[in-house]
Amino acid sequence: MSFFIRKNVSKRKKPPVRITNNNIKKKKTQNQADDEISSDSSESDHDDQQPYSSESDGEKYITASEKKVQLAKKFLSEIEDEERRRLEDEDDEQLNKNVLKRLKDDVLDQKGQLKTKLADSLSTSTDIVELRNRNHVKAITCTVISSNDKYAYSCSKDSSIIQWDLETCKVHKSLSYNRKKPQYNPTHHNYPVLSLAVSDNYLASGDNSGLIVVRNPITLDYIGSLTGHKDGVTGLKICNESNQLFSCSKDKSVKVWNLVDMCYVETLFGHQNEVTNMDMLQKDRLVTAGGLENMVRVWKIQDETQLIFNGTGGSIDTVQKIDSAHFVTGSDNGSVSIWGTLKKKPLCNVENAHGINNTNGQPNWVSAVGALENSDLIVSGSNNGIIKFWRCSNNFKSLLPLFNVPIKGFINGLVFTNDGSRLIVVTGNEHRFGRWHNVTGVKNSLYVIKLNFIKK
Repeated sequence: MSFFIRKNVSKRKKPPVRITNNNIKKKKTQNQADDEISSDSSESDHDDQQPYSSESDGEKYITASEKKVQLAKKFLSEIEDEERRRLEDEDDEQLNKNVLKRLKDDVLDQKGQLKTKLADSLSTSTDIVELRNRNHVKAITCTVISSNDKYAYSCSKDSSIIQWDLETCKVHKSLSYNRKKPQYNPTHHNYPVLSLAVSDNYLASGDNSGLIVVRNPITLDYIGSLTGHKDGVTGLKICNESNQLFSCSKDKSVKVWNLVDMCYVETLFGHQNEVTNMDMLQKDRLVTAGGLENMVRVWKIQDETQLIFNGTGGSIDTVQKIDSAHFVTGSDNGSVSIWGTLKKKPLCNVENAHGINNTNGQPNWVSAVGALENSDLIVSGSNNGIIKFWRCSNNFKSLLPLFNVPIKGFINGLVFTNDGSRLIVVTGNEHRFGRWHNVTGVKNSLYVIKLNFIKK
């Protein structure tokens, strides 16, 4: 017998399996998988089932460019239906002309280059409403209008701010500073308020001390304050798209602020004298008036560059946008000038636009200018209380006078409503920056001039 053969040797049993948490988890997962597979639906049913989609079978495989073409065709058909209902006839030639004009106007409007000829159809305005409040004891310095044309805001040298309801022509809300019992309040101005700016979410005001206060435009509730300017804030603008605030000041600087975080962003240097006014040509492009510097500067914020435009003499005190590439200025030497961003000198300059002052033989001061955006209608105001309406030619090479509207007082602001139906005029007994010229017997008021356009 071999040594290696053993009798009565049983097979070796496997060791018992230890029960652990890992084994329990594995069993559970396997059981769950088995339960899912053994459901009522078979594997073939799962394979045949398609995911839910809101698009039809024909739209599932459309590329982005084809989708754009479909949307363009739909938009074009809607415009054709509107114009066909407006014409009320089957004149296909006229229909095509109207549709083409609508499309061109939409493209120019998106680029900010839409020009509408309105000046020739404007008739002499006789419907004038005067707004006055006792809180504006001193000269009114500035006014702005909300985007929906519901409210107008005005500020004055007595530190007051008033919200006017343009539908009822009455005061809606007001903020005033009690000079008989002076008390420091960080949420109110304690110095003359020189500038205002309004957007959908913010109302900003700047005073002669350099303080900027931000409020809710509807309730006038205090949101916050911005400090950084060393002298009076002479101009403010808010960009709705970026919620940025731009300010110019007597300290020769232009500053950029973030209204969401209520913080300072950057300072733009270049002016050698007090900056007197500003406006916004595009989202990232500003135009500022340099006052006695006799220069206008266009700032390209993103490129961090600036363009310098040389004036024709005097102090350039006011500037207003016409469209994204043109603007109008007024000077204390009596000139009204039209500018283009592609030329360093004025495209058109009207000297002695408001005549000569009989007392001193000097040209009347052009203290305010206004322009109905993307149109050929321009207005200017002077210390003699005359508002002049002008028509700008197609190539911006000339300004033709239309008619005058006499109003008592020193005209400190001219603002059109967004729909172009009214002109808001700010008057006071003196200039908004100082007391170089005083008009006696004048009460500080706002005037609402209704504009009548005759359809031809």
